Amino acid sequence: MKKLKYIRIIVYILIIISMLVLKYTNVIKWTCYINENFGILCPTCGLTRAVRAILNLNLPLAIKYNAYCTLVLFPIFLILFVDDIICMILKKRSFVDIIFDE
Repeated sequence: MKKLKYIRIIVYILIIISMLVLKYTNVIKWTCYINENFGILCPTCGLTRAVRAILNLNLPLAIKYNAYCTLVLFPIFLILFVDDIICMILKKRSFVDIIFDE
């Protein structure tokens, strides 16, 4: 159980570092496999640009890039992240613990 907590802390640190890299660099230029080969937009098209817009506090642009990520997924992940960190500090069970029945 403690090992899983340390793994989650490491994952959170890596997520924060990758978001900082995403915010301050312009290195990542991926293309969508589904869009290139089938000509349709997948649910994750524009996800990187939407996250970058969120990090720059430009919510209308983030919604334009990927509304699903901006309005549904990002708030859910943010709530789970904050809840998990607070519960780790207070040594209580978080939603993540309940979900994975730790």
